[in-house]
Amino acid sequence: MSESSISSVPGATSMSSLVDLLGKYQSRIAEYVCVAHRQWASVISRIARQQAAALADFPDEQVWTFLIACGYAMAGGPGVSALARQLTESHPRVDTATKIWFEGLPVPPRKKEGLTHLDLALGSIVRRGSTQSGIALDPVEGAWICFCEMKWYSDVQPTVTNDMQRNQLPRVIENALCFQHTGEYAETVHVTLVTPAVFRDAVARSRLYQYKFDEYKRDGDSILRDLEASRLEHRSQRDWVYPPDIAQRIRNLSLHWATYDDLFENLPYSPISQDIGAFWRGFGNYQGRA
Repeated sequence: MSESSISSVPGATSMSSLVDLLGKYQSRIAEYVCVAHRQWASVISRIARQQAAALADFPDEQVWTFLIACGYAMAGGPGVSALARQLTESHPRVDTATKIWFEGLPVPPRKKEGLTHLDLALGSIVRRGSTQSGIALDPVEGAWICFCEMKWYSDVQPTVTNDMQRNQLPRVIENALCFQHTGEYAETVHVTLVTPAVFRDAVARSRLYQYKFDEYKRDGDSILRDLEASRLEHRSQRDWVYPPDIAQRIRNLSLHWATYDDLFENLPYSPISQDIGAFWRGFGNYQGRA
């Protein structure tokens, strides 16, 4: 395994120091991870409680997602690049403006639909107005985005409040396709599902997202059919426009399926990677993990 991998670092330090290390390097992490203060405090407290409880199977996908963001951010720009490569299966342009957004909130594309809390997002993204977590497109040349839906044991929600036929995966996809800055859209759109490896590699299927992901990968027209089947009206306002040709936008879309396993095992070396790796090895023992 490469020198930059966490597993190549001998003698991983005690997990008891992880919360302290995250606090010590919070300012450095914040250079590359955008997270609201209340969310930071909430996740840190759950990490502390988990270390005290020491349950081997820790199913808090938000904590795992947060640790991935912090682990790659601690390596600076190269770390963000490494995360982008794994999530998009490509080499998108990453510069000093490229951040990792934790629980970002894009403008919803449908009326009567609340804000979608994106588990993780990165690319050509800027803060929306004076909000803490609102996001909008940075309309640079060659703009790209990657929106991630992270699942541990939970499935995608099969419905939304005002549309019993609209499940969570096409909702995230539509948010990515419609993500914009005053009618300007991302040139390249990635949507990535992130789960434990056992669900991606399973022969037996137990999750709705396993079926929908395969369907969408095989046939892009099925995405269009699901979007057009929604009973919710398109949002339209002065500075936000639903794409006039959503079918064309779908042709800019790439779908990916990454795993927590790979993301943790390929963390770049940093002052906190040993402790994050120890936390993963100690508490990420989900059912079915090899």
